[in-house]
Amino acid sequence: MQNSDFTRERNYLERKFVDPSFYDDAPGVPLNLLKTRLKQRFLKELPLPPPLAKADAFAELLDEVQVKLSPCDRFPGIAACPAKPLLGTFVAPRVEAGMTELFSPEEKQEIDRCNATRLAQLRADYEHSVPDWDAVLQLGFSGLLKRAEHYQRRYRETGPSSPEADAFFESIQIEYRAILHFLDRLIAEAEKLQPTPVARELTAALRQLRVGAPNTLYEALLQIWLYFQLSEYVDIIQTRSFGNLDRVLYPFYRHDLDSGCCHPAEIREIFRSFLYQMTAMHYKVGHPFYFGGTNPDGSSTINELSFLILDVYDKLGIFDPKLQIKVSPQTPVAFLDKALDMIRRGRNSIAFVGEPCIRRAMLHQGYSQREADTADIKGCYEYCARGGTVETAPVTVNTVKILGLTLHNGVEPLSGRQLGPRTGEPEEFKTFGAFYKAFLRQLFYRYDRHIAFAKKLERHLDRFNPAPMLSGTFVSSLEQAEDGYARGARYNNTNLWICGPATTADALTMIRRYVFERRELTLPQLVAMLDADWDGFDFWRRKLRNDPEKFGNNLDLPDQIARHFTEAIARRYHGTPNGRGGIHTVSLHSSNRFTEWAGQVEATADGRRRGDELSKNMTATQGAAWKGATALAASVLKLDSRLFMADLSVDIMLHPSEIRGENGLRAMRALLMAYVNHFGHAIHFNVMDADQLRQAQREPEKFRDLQVRICGWNVLWNSLFRKEQDAYIQQAER
Repeated sequence: MQNSDFTRERNYLERKFVDPSFYDDAPGVPLNLLKTRLKQRFLKELPLPPPLAKADAFAELLDEVQVKLSPCDRFPGIAACPAKPLLGTFVAPRVEAGMTELFSPEEKQEIDRCNATRLAQLRADYEHSVPDWDAVLQLGFSGLLKRAEHYQRRYRETGPSSPEADAFFESIQIEYRAILHFLDRLIAEAEKLQPTPVARELTAALRQLRVGAPNTLYEALLQIWLYFQLSEYVDIIQTRSFGNLDRVLYPFYRHDLDSGCCHPAEIREIFRSFLYQMTAMHYKVGHPFYFGGTNPDGSSTINELSFLILDVYDKLGIFDPKLQIKVSPQTPVAFLDKALDMIRRGRNSIAFVGEPCIRRAMLHQGYSQREADTADIKGCYEYCARGGTVETAPVTVNTVKILGLTLHNGVEPLSGRQLGPRTGEPEEFKTFGAFYKAFLRQLFYRYDRHIAFAKKLERHLDRFNPAPMLSGTFVSSLEQAEDGYARGARYNNTNLWICGPATTADALTMIRRYVFERRELTLPQLVAMLDADWDGFDFWRRKLRNDPEKFGNNLDLPDQIARHFTEAIARRYHGTPNGRGGIHTVSLHSSNRFTEWAGQVEATADGRRRGDELSKNMTATQGAAWKGATALAASVLKLDSRLFMADLSVDIMLHPSEIRGENGLRAMRALLMAYVNHFGHAIHFNVMDADQLRQAQREPEKFRDLQVRICGWNVLWNSLFRKEQDAYIQQAER
């Protein structure tokens, strides 16, 4: 199978996911009509149990949704993907109605006010799960259906069944039968195509996936593509990793080469087509998969396919999918150097995740050695036990806002509402210890409240949005006859996110230094300056902003404060029971909240104005890491990564002049391996020159491909707001 006309394919893909008229002439029912039909079935209360109502809607959608195939495109298009995930328009109202039902009016008001002020967030999260890719590829859709039927028979034979168990198994079978019928639809459409080599191969692959598991590399990638599209955009359960692609696809790769059915150049074309699908979707936070790991004999799983995929990605010049590399001392230097060289040439969408950290943290929590050795990387850089974990992230607490509450006796300063306990007026604090104790009280109060809310909410996740398709990939769900979002997964962890830790640490450091140690300011005076957003107090803003005692410079005081309050959160909540039969884990991950929440975060004692972005992940505040990358990494490594099993990542800014040539490449690798070998979790790089960024602001048309690492994903420079661009320029200047 060879298709050298990538220009034609690329032009087709550029329309496939974003052109509203793309499916106008496609067979099937237009989305607006489908929406009306499904509303009657899925949104309204029906006499069916939720999993059966969901499965019936899933089946109806696949039976009638518009589809489009092309003789130049190896992967079918579905009208519901990605801009209009039809069932998603019904899930959100069900969640909102459920929250109104679960919480008292006072609790719901508290939740809404915390969300509106960006103090804390509570949400029903269906965005951080990974299917058992080994089962998906080894069994195929028909095999997963047969396995579900087998477990239902076994469940009935071993004891009395229940209506809930019957609904669980029936929903899985309805969805997988619907998928097989959908494949029949795709096959019929593929047979109508102009008989190009691509069309013939697509037809043959669809026929194979209709009856069994994939045999070839292309069939395996098509299986992954179809599972992802149907789960994420039809079943509304996000697939937060395509898995360990170089490992799971290697047997197919060897089969194709050894049998002579595919040549290296053709394999490259297949990956080029697969990878570009994701870029064409313009998906905000990227589609992840990862490389590497460790074999049972201790060797690295990196192989020749790893290099091939990375090389194809490099030549495409894309930033989605986002790539993760699982790094250990055994990871081949040549592979690391290739990835690092790509980063310094602008391919920033690569994150490195440390295996020693993962192994130590999971063993510390009681996971088996095998589970620790084979953990999946997912999402931005999180990790979990392979093949049976459903993790959620329902709670985020903004520690910067918590500090604002402490300065205002529990009152949120922008709204004037009492959202925390009364812990003292500013003039009452005589020592930093007393003030810090009040801060911790505010912090724990908000986590305690939101964790209690999350426990209520998460007991009903499977009712609001059942997950038959995902649950069908988990043996543990089938054994227990329970949805993966109930207690069906082997591990049902709930991640608690900490937002803005470095900004909070910097502000606490300035309060300690200038109010309680130097006594140059009183706390009421400082509060007045913050309430004025520093207007009229430029001298003090500059002084505090330019004070070098900030987190990320390997300095004792700010690093000690950052470590103390983040680890205090982790020690209090890590390992405690959640609402789904699992545990809480703690995460130093902000996602996009460091920018999206900034407008509702008042001025802070580190010299930051309202609206300026917060620190992201566990990295320094923008512009504060004045001692450079090594000092920043050293600050982060002072934290005990075992306590942050959800994730603990650092973003490193490098100037191009620091990493030129072979010496520069060795320096990048040395920094990476020092971080990994000292149990650092995740690290990713932005290589930027402030002068180049200014030029990109002036002449955006010349920098259409310039990428910037945002959090766990990349975006194009030209897609950022001017204020966001200015923040990166400021960071690049330090």
